[in-house]
Amino acid sequence: MCKKIFLELLNTSNAHRGLARQGFNRLDLSDGQPKVFNILYYTEGIVQKDLAKICGVKASTLTTILARMEKQGYIRKEKVLVSGGKRAFSIYLTEEGKKKAQQVIDLVEELEEKSFAGFSQEEIDTLFALLEKVQNNLKD
Repeated sequence: MCKKIFLELLNTSNAHRGLARQGFNRLDLSDGQPKVFNILYYTEGIVQKDLAKICGVKASTLTTILARMEKQGYIRKEKVLVSGGKRAFSIYLTEEGKKKAQQVIDLVEELEEKSFAGFSQEEIDTLFALLEKVQNNLKD
């Protein structure tokens, strides 16, 4: 059977997603929350519209995710004025949210270590460069 990138990427993605989902389930997180925690951990105070763009989700989807996170006590919103005098919300992690975000970061690091066990740094760098090249090819 001839190897195809289609199958290799699907198999890799499925294996990674399965382990990630198990870990995030243990942390009692929905599918969309880990990405939001990761982004807010490094970029607190981001405007909700920009957060949706970075997450690659519709604004309405992010609104649902954030509503749950707010109810769980992980985030707080602050009204801000943006260009043109429009109102928006900046999103911040609460202390409880920072603890949960750290758990997400730790889990992601564990997944990275497991994924790259036995790889040299040069191999990791090459893999990322090649994947970026594939992504760019597919964008054109």
